[in-house]
Amino acid sequence: MAKFVKVGRVGDLADGQAKVVQVDGQRIALFSVGGRYYALEAGCPHEGGPLADGVIEGMRIICPWHGYDFHLKTGECELDPDLRALTYPVKVQDDDLLIEMA
Repeated sequence: MAKFVKVGRVGDLADGQAKVVQVDGQRIALFSVGGRYYALEAGCPHEGGPLADGVIEGMRIICPWHGYDFHLKTGECELDPDLRALTYPVKVQDDDLLIEMA
């Protein structure tokens, strides 16, 4: 059964910023873009680069190690369609940021 875990509060991240949170032993990169929040696995599926340290371009995060890009909502990689970052649903409830964990 899925559960939502609090990982912060609205306002913890400015627009265009990211941070890594730890949930149930998993490192997750949390992004703030255009007033919405997105969560992906923290390590790039290509070679483990730190996605939270990448550059946000529109709805994509660019890995700082090798330039692989991942869509913040779907995890799809434009550079290599065989790669996909694991995504986590994020919701805002009473100014709390919650990530859904399976």
